[in-house]
Amino acid sequence: MDVEERFNERYPFGEHLGVEVTHVGDGYVEGRLELADHHSLSETTRLAHGGVAFGLADSLSAAALASVEGAPGPTLDVRIDYLQPATGDMRGEAEVVRYGDDTGVVEVELFDEDDRTIATTRGVYKTNLVDGANPFVD
Repeated sequence: MDVEERFNERYPFGEHLGVEVTHVGDGYVEGRLELADHHSLSETTRLAHGGVAFGLADSLSAAALASVEGAPGPTLDVRIDYLQPATGDMRGEAEVVRYGDDTGVVEVELFDEDDRTIATTRGVYKTNLVDGANPFVD
């Protein structure tokens, strides 16, 4: 089972949020999220809660890390810069920029439907987990 299948079939939070991994390369992932009513900050407007963008970015980061080592590592730290509100479907691109013995660094850029950047993240993740510590490993 490859990284795309693992995330789209074995990731309950991603499924709950609506994250879909659409492309996986070596240290690089693309994905999307269709904005739904339950993602909104308000009942009267279509405006995504910041946690939705963060969840998409963190999920794509984990998938990008998994494309290098076969399994995502736990999140240690993430910085997110919100550049504009998300009012529709989102897509993202995640790239592993450093992979070490203990940690990896992943950068993500999120886009709206008009390809405008809505947020960027830089996250640090644990690498080289002990066997049995990760549900994405058979």
